[in-house]
Amino acid sequence: MTDLKPLFAALLCATIFSGDAEAKGDLSSSAFGCKHLEDVADPRSLEGKSGYFYRIFTDMRLHFSFSDESIQNLAKLSEVLKEKGTTLIYAPVPTKSQAMPDFLPERAKLYGYDRKLAAQSYQTVIDRLKAANILAVDLQSPMLAAKSEDGLFFRSDFHWTAQGSRLAAKAIADVIKAQPGYASIKKTKFKTRELDRMVSFSTLRNNLQRFCKDALPVVESMAYETTKVDQSSGTVDLFGAEAADPIALVGTSMSNAEAGNFGGFISQYSSLTLTNYAISGGNQFGSILSYMTSREFQENRPRFLIWENPIYNNLGQYGPAPWVELLAAASQTCQPALEVQNIGEQQDEFFVDLASVKVASNQAVMVETQDQTIRNLTVEAALANGQHRSIAMHRGDRLRATGRFYFPLLPLEQAPIKSLKLTFNRPPEGGSELQLCSY
Repeated sequence: MTDLKPLFAALLCATIFSGDAEAKGDLSSSAFGCKHLEDVADPRSLEGKSGYFYRIFTDMRLHFSFSDESIQNLAKLSEVLKEKGTTLIYAPVPTKSQAMPDFLPERAKLYGYDRKLAAQSYQTVIDRLKAANILAVDLQSPMLAAKSEDGLFFRSDFHWTAQGSRLAAKAIADVIKAQPGYASIKKTKFKTRELDRMVSFSTLRNNLQRFCKDALPVVESMAYETTKVDQSSGTVDLFGAEAADPIALVGTSMSNAEAGNFGGFISQYSSLTLTNYAISGGNQFGSILSYMTSREFQENRPRFLIWENPIYNNLGQYGPAPWVELLAAASQTCQPALEVQNIGEQQDEFFVDLASVKVASNQAVMVETQDQTIRNLTVEAALANGQHRSIAMHRGDRLRATGRFYFPLLPLEQAPIKSLKLTFNRPPEGGSELQLCSY
C-alpha cells in the first residue's frame, strides 16, 4: 500500500508557502521585482496595479481618530476666528486608497480593506464636522468622480499630483465663493501655465526601492505656475510675501509641495490672492501654530484661513496644548502686561510675581519676546505649598520661531501659584513680556 503521508506533507507545505507568498508579495507577483514590502519595509506597503503603491497602515485604514473633543475644539476655533472676521475652512485630504481605489490589488482585502467602508469613513468625518458648524470641504467626492487615469496621487509616493491638487483647490474655491462676504472682496485674475516636468524627491520611494529589483516609478509630474494676469512677472508667493492677502493657507507638505501648485490653483479658481504658510514635516499643527502665533496674523488677519490636513492626522494626538495656543491666539483678548524681572547673569531668565494675581480657568499665559529666533521656553511655577511644577515648550526647526508662546496655568495649579520663572534657550533681544489671555 502506497504511503501518502509524504505527498500530503508536500502539498501542505506548498499550500502554506503559496499562501505566504500571495500575502507578502514575492518576486514573481511584483512588476518591479519587489519582495517583503508588506512585512519588512518601512512603511509596510502594498503594490497595486499599474505601479501604484499604498502604505498599509496609513493609506488603507478604515478608521480615523477624530474624537468628539477634537471636533469641539475645531468648532470653537472656527467660532472665535469668525468673531474676529476670519472664516476657517477645514480641508481634510483623503487617503490614496480613498481617492484612487481602482488601483488597489485584490490582496488588499486580506488587510480588511473595503472600498465602500473606506469612502464612508471619510464622509462620516465630513458629516460630523459640518454638524458642528465647521466649514469642511469634501475633497473625496471630486476625486472619485475624476478619471483614475489622471493620476491624482503619485505612483510611488503618498502626495497628490498637480491633478489631485487642482481638484482639491477647485472644491475649496467653490466653498469660498459660496460665502456671504465673498462678493465684497477685491478680485484678481490669474492664469496658470505649464512649465517643464519636475522630478520630486521622495523618502517613501527610496525606502521601498531597497526591496525592489527594478526601478520604481519616478515621482515626476508636470509643474505649473500661477500668475496674475495684469502682472505677468509676479507669481503667487507660496511662502508668505503679503500678509494682507484675503486667503491664508496653512497645512502640510500637500500644500507646500512646489509640484502641486496648490495655492496657485486656489487663487486661480477663487480669483483671490493667497499667502501660503504651509510647512513640510511640521505635523498637523506646525503650520497653523507658526502662523497664528505670528505678528502677521495678529496685525492683519485674512478673510479666509484654509487649514489643509490629511484625514489620518489625529488632532487629539498632543492633547489640549496646541488647542490652547490656537484658541488664545485666535481670541487675543489679553489683560495688561505683568511686571517681568530679569534675573541671573545670563540674561535668559525672568521672574514674574503672581501672588496677587487671580488666574481664571479660561485664561492662558502669553509670553512674548521681540526676538523671533527664540525656540525654547521652560516655565517653572512655584506653588504656595512649596512644590514646583514645570513645563517646556519647543518650536521645532521646521516651524517658524515667532517669539510667542501660550500655555495654560491650570494644569500647574495644584496649589495657588506664587511666581513663575521663565527660561529661554538664549537671552532674548528686547527682553520679554507676559500677559494673561482668555481662550
